[in-house]
Amino acid sequence: MKDKLLLRKLVLLGGIAILALIYVLQVILGSRSSVKDFIIDKTYDTIEITSQENGTILLKRYGDFWKVNDEEADSGKAKMISDAARSIKTLSVISTSTSEDAIERYGFTDAQKITVKVSDNGKEYLSLEVGKDAANGQQNYIRVNGKNEIYLASGALKQRFNVKADELKAPKKEEAPAAEAAPAESAAAEETPNLL
Repeated sequence: MKDKLLLRKLVLLGGIAILALIYVLQVILGSRSSVKDFIIDKTYDTIEITSQENGTILLKRYGDFWKVNDEEADSGKAKMISDAARSIKTLSVISTSTSEDAIERYGFTDAQKITVKVSDNGKEYLSLEVGKDAANGQQNYIRVNGKNEIYLASGALKQRFNVKADELKAPKKEEAPAAEAAPAESAAAEETPNLL
């Protein structure tokens, strides 16, 4: 009887030890989730967007306003670009391959990719490569900071960063033509009857 009780206790302790081990493994592996957010929590003054199609676009912040290639930028469009670069949410790691097949499949050839670099006074905070759109168009394949991991990211990044410099420039302000005061005064004088 004593042996059976001892055996039961050993089995129960063994079961508890196995469950504790499973719990620890889940905690460790769960913290290595492939979902990752890339957030810039510092101020920055430069966003450089480069693609073979559109060349290099340089957005530079000066206090409260932006310039694109040394011309005044549309503040709403510059903010949209800045917000997209500031916070990038990934859904999963798709690949870690650097093979030519993976580069082509996910859109990281020189002809396909868009490179976005975010910096402040020359210190780089983010180097992002945006590849092809995923199936639904609201997600893209990306690589971050020169690493091999290819992520699936949400937010239609290719659509946001695939812009031309002219599209980011502030609209030109039209000057109203100066009113000619002299003809208006002479017309008023002609309409006033002469009482003398």
